[in-house]
Amino acid sequence: MAKKNVLIVDDEPHIVNLVRLSLDSQKYTVHGAYSAREALALLDHHNPDVILVDLMMPGVNGYELCQALRDRPQTKKTPIIILSAKGQMKDKMQAIDVGADDYVTKPFDPLELDRRIRLNIGGLGN
Repeated sequence: MAKKNVLIVDDEPHIVNLVRLSLDSQKYTVHGAYSAREALALLDHHNPDVILVDLMMPGVNGYELCQALRDRPQTKKTPIIILSAKGQMKDKMQAIDVGADDYVTKPFDPLELDRRIRLNIGGLGN
């Protein structure tokens, strides 16, 4: 089975590193971006199977990034999982409204994150 490409967009480097360490390197190649702008630039060179997005980022926030990703033909159907410390129902509903497919609250359990990624990319049987 080919490795799946994951793009994590979070302005906190330790979260990007934690996601890298949490996901099995046998199954995933993880690319990190520390801003929405950097993420959009990375998409010119990478085609992720799933995108993890933090909501609270300076400049373009996660809601705006999610909408921008849905507006791009390249990522219109790419699964987007919000990975955020914001855990209220209104935050989750707003994320779904702008195009997110799933939502994981920080701090996250690595097993849950892996399962949700596999569920969203259609690889739960693997």
